[in-house]
Parts: sequence; C-alpha cells; structure tokens
Amino acid sequence: MEFSNLSIHLSSTFTKDEFEEWVVLCWSIWLARNHLIFCHTISEPHAIVARAANAVNSYRDNVLQRGTNKSINPKTPSPDWQSPPLPWYKVNINAAVSSKEARADIGMLIRNSQGEVMAASNCREISTDNIEFLEALAIQKGIQLAKDIGLVLAIIESNSLNVVNLINNKIHNRCEVGWLISNIQEALSSSKALSK
Repeated sequence: MEFSNLSIHLSSTFTKDEFEEWVVLCWSIWLARNHLIFCHTISEPHAIVARAANAVNSYRDNVLQRGTNKSINPKTPSPDWQSPPLPWYKVNINAAVSSKEARADIGMLIRNSQGEVMAASNCREISTDNIEFLEALAIQKGIQLAKDIGLVLAIIESNSLNVVNLINNKIHNRCEVGWLISNIQEALSSSKALSK
C-alpha cells in the first residue's frame, strides 16, 4: 500500500487525536532519516517517539491556551492579561519558529501592576524542532532580564504548559530540556520569581 493511500485509510479509521499523533510520528521518523542522511547522526527510537510526543503535546497546549490569534499591542495588555499584585512584576515570554528561515525568535516583556512596560527584549536563536526547549530558553532569558534591571519580585508567564509544569515539578523531566529546566529552577530558587 502506498503511503498516501495508507494516510487516507488511517484518517478515516483513527480518531482525530490518534491521526494527529500518527502524522507527527511519521514526521519525526522522516526527520530522523534526514539527520542520518545529511548529518550522519543516528536517532534512538525512543528519542524519535519522545520528539513526536513533545511536538503533539506542545501543539495541543498552545492551541488550548491561545484560542484565536489576537494581535497584541505591547503598550496595552490584551484583555485576558492579568496584572500582578503589588509589588510584583510580570515577565511575559514567547518563542516563535520560522522553519522557512531556519531561525527562532524569543521575546520578553516585563510589566508592572498597572500594565506599564518596564523592559522588553528579543533575540534570535538557531532554529530547533523542539518548541519546549525554546520556551524554556525564553523563560531563562526572561528571568535574566528581570535580574538585569533589578527586579526581584517577578511572575514569569509562559504559554507552554508543559514547560511550566516541568519547572514546577508537576510532570517528570524530559531529557531534551532537562538541563535547561534545572538551570531555571536554580535561578527561580535564588530569586523570588514564580513561574506560571
């Protein structure tokens, strides 16, 4: 059976969630194949499956949390933005990937309890297929930005529920981002920042 025919058959046999998981697993296998051919690196089967599971979970978390796409003006918080209590500050972070340009952009924005922008920063990173790694990197950079401008009481807000749960030890550590999560936990424990 050709792959396209198999895909059509499975799309009518599997539930929507099962079919999404199967498609992403195929993508992960294809990516591992390309790494083998072009980079001469071998991916372990469990890493291929973990990458697929992480991609599906991140996608589902972001779809659930973002809802509809809204344009955001950094001077006025979106209607669903909640201000931190006095004397806290809120650090909002985000990571975006442009696979077309093989780059990732990370943005950080710090506001006070009145919604006024206290600091903002962005940076460009080498693209990776692991969005959770980029979200964790954005959190780390957001914590550093808050420290750089002398803010001790900060709430770190991310749209990646998996990364936040990893930081708060609500789910088990994933090896792809484990070392970065450990660095963030250490930074959080040495300051009065909260991850949410």
